[in-house]
Amino acid sequence: MKLLLQIPTAIIVLLILTTWLASLRLVVLPPGSYKLTAMTALVFQGHGYRLVDSPQAMCTRKAHPARDCDAKATDKLAKTVLLQLPYSQWLYEYTDPDLSKQAKLVGETPLRSSIE
Repeated sequence: MKLLLQIPTAIIVLLILTTWLASLRLVVLPPGSYKLTAMTALVFQGHGYRLVDSPQAMCTRKAHPARDCDAKATDKLAKTVLLQLPYSQWLYEYTDPDLSKQAKLVGETPLRSSIE
């Protein structure tokens, strides 16, 4: 009985370690992206990305993004794609590409509005 629990546990631990060591990420490219078609891509060495992210969300999180941040991120992304999956609007909305811009506005932060 113990062996039946140890095998799935070992597989899960190996999957987590592989994901962490290879820095695997899901990156969602919306329709109309620079250079690449709309897709969800599994990429390796995605150190600048969150576990589920998009180039637009990554660029809006930076304090001083370059004008062509989106294009540079997509160029780098094109070199590290392991697997192309269908585009998912739900995953793209999950990355909140516009949330970072909204959070920078002091008047609209949750803490500020709860104090007033």
